[in-house]
Amino acid sequence: MKHPGMFSFYTTYSVPNKKDKNYQGKVVILVNEITQSRAEFHAMAYQQSPNAIIMGSTTAGSDGNVSIISLPGGISTMISGIGVYYPDGRETQRIGIVPDIVVKPTIEGVKNGYDEVLERAIEYLNKN
Repeated sequence: MKHPGMFSFYTTYSVPNKKDKNYQGKVVILVNEITQSRAEFHAMAYQQSPNAIIMGSTTAGSDGNVSIISLPGGISTMISGIGVYYPDGRETQRIGIVPDIVVKPTIEGVKNGYDEVLERAIEYLNKN
């Protein structure tokens, strides 16, 4: 490597936007702070469909491939060696996938077995 620490931007994935081939129904993608890695990447890709929205709370911000680094003393850690960005160039790592509609569970909902996020998604699908 001639330039240690150098970053290069490559477009390796693209989401085709052929309106006649997109699913024509409404889609709600549910995410929360536990959504990580590949699920974040897929949520971002599905969000590119004109009929899809993301609902819930911001994801973990832990997308991207990981490499294990072994340290002395039998200690190991992991690092992502690639960057992941929204199609418009915004960062996703450490930030997460930001929902189009923020909905969070409440203590009362959990106590009563009521899923506010799912109910809000159903309400959205039935209204729009």
